Amino acid sequence: MPLTKPPEKWTGAFGAMHLLAEYGEEEKLLRSVRLEAATDTRCVVLMDRDLRKPGIQREIRYEITPAELIALIRAHGAELPGENHVRPADPR
Repeated sequence: MPLTKPPEKWTGAFGAMHLLAEYGEEEKLLRSVRLEAATDTRCVVLMDRDLRKPGIQREIRYEITPAELIALIRAHGAELPGENHVRPADPR
């Protein structure tokens, strides 16, 4: 279970995010993909749960360090123009 509140002097991964949810009849969850910090905060875990086939429940977990994930996004993502660019402080 991930930390609910990080310590004051803290470095590492924190939090969770649902990336995909697939529902079937009667709002039954069939598949979900979730990204969350490991309990030790040293890595990020991608959990892919597949419940589409009756009687078969499959969960696959992938681990990656936050630094590796950041590098992947920077290498393969597209920078958004004008988004959150930090300007140097005005020396006046």
